[in-house]
Parts: sequence; structure tokens; C-alpha cells
Amino acid sequence: MIPYTDKAKKALNYANRLSRSSGCNYVGTEHILAGLLKEGTGVAAEVLTANNVELEALLKLIDELVAAGEEVTVADRDGYSPRTQMVLDRAREMADRFDSERIGTEHLLLAIIKEGDCAASRLLNTMGEHRFVRRRKAELFAV
Repeated sequence: MIPYTDKAKKALNYANRLSRSSGCNYVGTEHILAGLLKEGTGVAAEVLTANNVELEALLKLIDELVAAGEEVTVADRDGYSPRTQMVLDRAREMADRFDSERIGTEHLLLAIIKEGDCAASRLLNTMGEHRFVRRRKAELFAV
């Protein structure tokens, strides 16, 4: 089992707190995306910030577009939605594929982008920021 970097752990912790504070019974990909941005110093935060994804705008969209209080069946004690668990599994696979010793924020962001059909990707599309994906994939691993 590949562990998370400290920055990735911090982002996941932020995601969990955001989920709880917004009254959700699950941690969704939208919460992880916000956690990556709020963490502020990881590769994912740098890429998102460089592409004009702002935390306040993202949080506003989450409030507007994601149904608050909607019950989601969660499979594990951490409260991750099934889609979020898929993203976490994919991040683990990517870290392994790139021979990384730990799962970093860049792996989490790449997994969100690669998933495509999740709340976080839809939020990025809505914000008009998904255009950076083709141009910046290599940037995630250049740091």
C-alpha cells in the first residue's frame, strides 16, 4: 500500500472538514478538489492556481451545483463516495505507474481529470478551466 504525502494528507483532511461543514454525509470528488486548492503548496494547488482556479469561486459553485444534504451511500468508514474511492484508487495506480514512493497531490488531480465523469471534473468544466488539461499534464510531473 502506497502512503500519501503530507500535502496530500492535508488536502484530504481539508476535504473531509469541508464535507462535514457543508452537511454532507460523504466526501466527494468536489471536496477533494477544494482540499487540493486549499492546501495551497502542492503541485495540484500550483497547477490549479496557475490556471486561475480560485478557492472562493470553487466553493461557491459547489454550494450552487452540488445538492446539499443529499444522502450518498458510502462503503467505507472514511465516508468516501464510490466515485471518490475510484479516484483515490486511480491516484494510487498512477503513483505506482510513475514509480513514486508516495501518492501526491499531483496524482490526486490527475486521477480527477482522468475520471472525467465526477463532480470535480464537472466543476472544472463549468469554471472553464478544464482547457489546461491537455497542455499541462506533463507539468504535473515536471516539478
